[in-house]
Amino acid sequence: MKRLFRVLFAVACGVCVVCMVLLVGYYRMNRESSDEYRNLLGHVVAVKQDAGQSEEQPDQNTEQVQQAGVMKNPPALFVDFDVLRSINGDIAAWIDFPGQDISYPVVHGADNARYLKYTFEGKRNAAGCIFADSRNEGLLTDDNTIIYGHNMRNGSMFGLLKRYMEQDHYEKFPYFDLYLPDAVYRCRILACCRVPAKEDNYPTAFAADVERNQFLTGMRERGTYLIDPADPKVDVPLPAEGTAAFERSADENPPLVMLSTCVGGQSRYRFVILAEAVKAGE
Repeated sequence: MKRLFRVLFAVACGVCVVCMVLLVGYYRMNRESSDEYRNLLGHVVAVKQDAGQSEEQPDQNTEQVQQAGVMKNPPALFVDFDVLRSINGDIAAWIDFPGQDISYPVVHGADNARYLKYTFEGKRNAAGCIFADSRNEGLLTDDNTIIYGHNMRNGSMFGLLKRYMEQDHYEKFPYFDLYLPDAVYRCRILACCRVPAKEDNYPTAFAADVERNQFLTGMRERGTYLIDPADPKVDVPLPAEGTAAFERSADENPPLVMLSTCVGGQSRYRFVILAEAVKAGE
């Protein structure tokens, strides 16, 4: 009996040691990933002192981001794409949720596998990198641009998108911004919902407007709450009186942007945020 007890005790101790090693490795991985992106954010991104005004801009960032026009709450970052490109040639955009801790580079690689396990700087890490679907020709060049990110437990990457399961959070933050090397886009959120992880739910192109509208309707119906674009409480900020804000042709549908992340404990589903991207006016 004592021998059996000693064996079981040894096994239990071994299991505890393994768990401790895995736990330490997990926290170390999270710290390394967070440090990389925090350092990157501080190195290549600057916040405008007076967004949308004609104040003098930092020399190294002047040509990287198109001006947003005079608005009450315009896109407010300068992004140095030259530096980003020198680190990783797959850089395609920078995504930023104003007022939230979601601000990352977006890469566009040759497949949808590499950046699941490698960071922007090419380090192997389970946090990976925010990346656009390889089926897309480019960022915002197709009818629907799909962007993926891990649902990290520490809230990094797309780990905070789950907050959009609640309508109160959406009403506070109804849009996000996409910075490209030659333009800025404000992405107005249209739907937040869970979808089965099937390719049919991730189209990059629509044959006609009716197909696009059917897709939008289906996504809105899946949502846990209905988003009303006409409701001023959840509308994107308006431009200052007498000024231009966003370019939008009345006879054109803006490109869609679809953010996708995992749902904890539900491997067959993904949580997605669907938005329309409107180019910031000069």
